[in-house]
Amino acid sequence: MAVPDNALLPPPPSFKQDTSPTANAGYEDATRGHTWIRNNRLWQPRQHDQQTLTRISYGDVRLTTPPNTKNVSLESRRPGQTHIRTTSKCTDTIFLSDIPVYAALSDNPLMTERAKTVYFEIQVLAMGSNTPGSGDAGIAIGFVAPPYPSWRLPGWHRASLGVHGDDGRRYVDDSYGGKDFTHAFRRGDVVGIGMHYQIPLQAGDKPRCEVFYTRNGKREGGWDLHEERDRDQEEGDVTGLEGENDLLAAVGCFGGVEFEARFRKEEWKFRP
Repeated sequence: MAVPDNALLPPPPSFKQDTSPTANAGYEDATRGHTWIRNNRLWQPRQHDQQTLTRISYGDVRLTTPPNTKNVSLESRRPGQTHIRTTSKCTDTIFLSDIPVYAALSDNPLMTERAKTVYFEIQVLAMGSNTPGSGDAGIAIGFVAPPYPSWRLPGWHRASLGVHGDDGRRYVDDSYGGKDFTHAFRRGDVVGIGMHYQIPLQAGDKPRCEVFYTRNGKREGGWDLHEERDRDQEEGDVTGLEGENDLLAAVGCFGGVEFEARFRKEEWKFRP
């Protein structure tokens, strides 16, 4: 009897998890985040001036530090690059781009009738003990539609998504355990995340959107933003990510980490 070649089978589906196998944020912080979200509505997309649109097109984007943040050192050494180092005392913190990487009124395929890709990379220089999965530190990359709570990582709340390097899971409006996706980030890795918007197949629909993830110049995975989810689930809502709102690049972290974010395509390892 012939043995089937399992390599020809499709990959197993990603399953939602209740908790992360590494570090989990406290219940109090999560509750405070949900309250903040309820009290702060999504911003409407802005009509950006030509200077801002030029900066976006050239990747002249920088990460910013939230107000009153401690245990963080941030430096922009050249256009389109930000170097960040944190200490082991750094609690959950999110660094957002100073301008959108996706400007809805200029980039939405429903208006432009052409596809749009947004993407950026970071190089992991250090992450805690540098032992993958140890849970003593972590970095997450993603996108958010503002505003967003400064003490929560991308993917944990409304209008946000992220791939987390401590547990290798992906999160979309999910304050629990995310979905199995990739393996933990390692020191020296160059990881990237992007969103590819396309014209809808049917009139009246929202733009199609594929989220993709790369590591060291190669595409490592992705998912359809509008993939089916359980109707009974409170999390997983993609409102704010469907092309109708401005999007900011987001890098979250906790513990002692060091990384460099790169927004200029000339410096990317992957070519979207």
